[in-house]
Amino acid sequence: MVTATLIMAFASHSATAQTAADAADMSPTLLIETGPSDNPSYRRMVFVKYLADDAVTVSYVAYNRTEFIQVPNDTPNALIAACLNGPAATLEQIEAYRGREAERREANTPPAIEHFCIKDISAWDAGNKATYLDPIFDGLPHAAALNN
Repeated sequence: MVTATLIMAFASHSATAQTAADAADMSPTLLIETGPSDNPSYRRMVFVKYLADDAVTVSYVAYNRTEFIQVPNDTPNALIAACLNGPAATLEQIEAYRGREAERREANTPPAIEHFCIKDISAWDAGNKATYLDPIFDGLPHAAALNN
């Protein structure tokens, strides 16, 4: 009886430890906005906003994949609330955006303004960060020196 109790306790602890480890690799809540660039050297820019407690905790703008500049937040409260309280963007929606944006780039038409809410994605650092963000950043140069 004691052995069975110890085995059950160990199994329960292991499951709890695994759940805690899985929770530790969850995505932050991100509101990502992309659209035409305000810099004529770039076609498109991406804003990345970290959300918590009904507010933006930090906001960045990126003109390329490696340089993120912290900027003041000017996101409307309704957009923040919609991300925090609404559904997350699906990978299918993000991949569809990649296709639409590639078509716009090829047709030499301006990028559309798009918003994505990314939250509650497991295995974030274990690979899903790239899976979800790469399609959004596709088409941006890797660094400023590579912009052409």
